[in-house]
Amino acid sequence: MDFLSIILAYVVSISLSGHGEPATAWVLRWRTYLVGRDLGAKLTMLVYALLPALLIAGLLSWVDNLVLTFVLSVTLLLLAFQSGDQPEKLAQYQGLVAQGEQQAAWQLAVDELGLVGQVYEPGDESLDEGVQAGLSYLYLERFFVSVFWFMAFGAPGVLLVWFMSTGMQDQHADAFCHRLKQALYWIPVRLMAFTLALMGNFSQCFQVWLDQARDFERDDRVLLLTCLKSALGPVAEDKMLAETLALIKRAQLAWLVGLALLLIFGF
Repeated sequence: MDFLSIILAYVVSISLSGHGEPATAWVLRWRTYLVGRDLGAKLTMLVYALLPALLIAGLLSWVDNLVLTFVLSVTLLLLAFQSGDQPEKLAQYQGLVAQGEQQAAWQLAVDELGLVGQVYEPGDESLDEGVQAGLSYLYLERFFVSVFWFMAFGAPGVLLVWFMSTGMQDQHADAFCHRLKQALYWIPVRLMAFTLALMGNFSQCFQVWLDQARDFERDDRVLLLTCLKSALGPVAEDKMLAETLALIKRAQLAWLVGLALLLIFGF
């Protein structure tokens, strides 16, 4: 049932476009309200993210209905996956760059492709590298982290990490939030990086992955981008983003095939 939930949510997500769902805004308002109560970082995070996950776990345990579990799982996975229109948005970004629309290209990359707007400015020569880093982290947060914790703890797991990733968009995100997020992402980011190595230049990337993966304090973005570049190997500058997206898509497919094999062999 878990595998079917993931497949259905994935198929629906890649057919969606835009980010019109209101749940993210509701969750951010909920976090802002809690921060305003001055409960302290740990208690705020407990009430904000852990309590809803525990309530969902209690509900599913109490009702014990397969249909409810399936519907709730698919819904929460869709919230986590969001729209899967990154290939279309990437093509649109490259078209804007080719037309010299630097401001529009930068804004699109910030809104849809994970570009960190505080680091890059319109027209930067390294803007494509910023988009490459943003794309890889976008897929990490939306797909790989969500699938990992869903397989570990079901709907409550994906709800917890979705609340965490959504809360990091808030200006009130503090050091405790970042540490908790790093702990939740620690295993998934390393598994994703290893999958990128398998799907790319393994002989070159594996040693890089070993060196990066053993460092607990290594920033997730740095680790992921370093392994991604190693897995890609030498690539022409004008092909870099397309090759990056293709490699990430192969890694996604590898996870789905792996989950299917786990289902077949009864794990």
